Amino acid sequence: MYISEAAMFRYKTLISRNLSFRNFSAQENEAISGINVINKMASLGMPKSYRVA
Repeated sequence: MYISEAAMFRYKTLISRNLSFRNFSAQENEAISGINVINKMASLGMPKSYRVA
């Protein structure tokens, strides 16, 4: 499975398989907000890394 396929699977399972709004600009905003949610969840799950001298 490629990274893009995994990302789309996460998007479709967490947000929805269908966009619920009727007009295109609202659908764009819905998709962008869903992507922002997934990015936030991914960043919360990433470990904090730092350079050790």
